Amino acid sequence: MRRAIATAVGVAAAAAAAAGVIITGAAADPARMTVAAGPGAGTIAKFTILARQQSNRCSLRPAELMSYPPGRRLQGSCCSPMNLSRYQHQVAALRRYAAIPQIPPDPYDIPVGLAQRLIRYQQEIRLTPGQRGVYQAAMRQAPERGRCHCWRWTAFEGLSDYLITQRHWPAGRLAALIGDVDGCGGSG
Repeated sequence: MRRAIATAVGVAAAAAAAAGVIITGAAADPARMTVAAGPGAGTIAKFTILARQQSNRCSLRPAELMSYPPGRRLQGSCCSPMNLSRYQHQVAALRRYAAIPQIPPDPYDIPVGLAQRLIRYQQEIRLTPGQRGVYQAAMRQAPERGRCHCWRWTAFEGLSDYLITQRHWPAGRLAALIGDVDGCGGSG
């Protein structure tokens, strides 16, 4: 039975890919897979779509975001227009972390449910003094350096807390990731 399900999922994924449909979710659990029509992250077509979206904005605060339905998406940049080469660089860099579900694969298309989970991490995970030092060092190295305190900053502080406490990430690696998930737009 499991082999039949796995085969069916594989056939469906191949057919969907051929038709230009993106399948997201855990392949090991077919019941959790979702299908979204549209181009893949990092493509010019996806860039064109996201560059026109406005569900992501600087004034969006964590408390407001927590009231959103988890199935909604935060799309587009919040501050400056998106830059195609920067977008493609970010998506390519984020592919390295595909095995970590807490890291979004596209910084300009983030599921609200993921953002809410990361905000909860920021509220619930407590760093030791040594871990706090890693976080502070990473933020000093990160391109944004904490200038923008919208929902994204809170969510990615939660992501940082998770990566430091659960995956023991060092400051340099964390700083690079924070630059790659930056959704403010511009050329970096």
